[in-house]
Amino acid sequence: MKRLSCFSFVVISLFGSHAFSVLTDGNIKNSTDLDFGSLDTKHVDVLRQLLNQETLIRMTLVKNVHALMKDMVSLQQSLVSSESEMSSLKDTTTREITELKKEVRSLKLEKNRLSSKVTRYNENIESLKENLTVVDASRRVFETQLLQEKEMFEQNTSGILADIKTEVRYLSITLLDLHKHSLEIEKNIPELIDNRYELISGRLNNSLEAYNTELRSANDKLSLALTDLQKSQQTMTDSLSDHMNNTMEDLQSELKQTQYEQLKLSSSVSSLEVFRLNLTNRQCGVFIKVAFTAGITSSDSSWSGSTLIFPKIIFNTGGGYNPTTGMFTGPVDGHYVFFVSVQSYSTKEIRVDIVWNGDSQVRTFANDNGDNDYYETGVNLVVLRLNQGDKVWIKRYYGSGYVSDSIPVTTFSGFLL
Repeated sequence: MKRLSCFSFVVISLFGSHAFSVLTDGNIKNSTDLDFGSLDTKHVDVLRQLLNQETLIRMTLVKNVHALMKDMVSLQQSLVSSESEMSSLKDTTTREITELKKEVRSLKLEKNRLSSKVTRYNENIESLKENLTVVDASRRVFETQLLQEKEMFEQNTSGILADIKTEVRYLSITLLDLHKHSLEIEKNIPELIDNRYELISGRLNNSLEAYNTELRSANDKLSLALTDLQKSQQTMTDSLSDHMNNTMEDLQSELKQTQYEQLKLSSSVSSLEVFRLNLTNRQCGVFIKVAFTAGITSSDSSWSGSTLIFPKIIFNTGGGYNPTTGMFTGPVDGHYVFFVSVQSYSTKEIRVDIVWNGDSQVRTFANDNGDNDYYETGVNLVVLRLNQGDKVWIKRYYGSGYVSDSIPVTTFSGFLL
């Protein structure tokens, strides 16, 4: 801007110094001293025309110079305004940079604090892994003891069967001896033989039936004992397998939950204490598995009842959910998680609540948002502390109708932590 101003002054100076008149020989004069007497009329007219043109040119130059001066003043004002704006912008930028530096320092402190939390959580996880190692070692010892008891039972069973076979062989030998003796008696006293033979045959048949009955009873008892042993072994194996699988799943779930809860520091300590309590209960053998998932296998465009019943049971261990009433009854005290998913019918709206002992805890909407959307889905989840006998169910709050299918879309689930 300064260079432009200087250039404008130079141009004005040049115009001022070179705006000379041809008729006045380069000297600026207010009047022209010519001898009009020596000129004819035609020349005088031409001269007058030239003077008029020169006057017009001078006036035009003066107007242009004034316009240039106004433009210079306007440019100078714009330059001052721009410099003021630049100064204000610089101050604002400096303040923002200072605030950003403060925020960066605050974030660094928060990062360090979270890092210490993560370190403590990792230590807790290592402790849990050690506890799992102890549980696995206990399981192996129990399996070894079970195998030893099974071998001893099989040995005892083999001994009993061997004794029975020996008795059968002795009985066969006795029968042969009796048969020989009967033949000898038959030769001497036919009638006596017949009588004695009938008597002996009756006794022998009774003895054989008794022995057969005892053998069948012994075989049935052995079969039942073997079946019970196999069932007991299978039950214990399944229980141990489910226990370990559930423990591993819970550990993975708790690990993911712990990572998520690092962003929610206020609730992380209580979640870890609940997980430790559950793990202690499992190690002491007092963990009770309770979980269910139920659904609806058909749609209803006009349903407007109170309690939403899910008649199809997909999973229900612990027997807490009743498909007839649609209510879950807590079999034991503890912390439970409940989840509901409901889909609206076409453009209709449906709102349902998860209810605990008659009090609504959370609500979910599946509604039309004004754009004529079809089949909206509403979901929600709640964690509740239930006492034994407490009831939880799904209640309609507003709207009507729902959508489901042979593979359920509208479902209700829950499990014990």
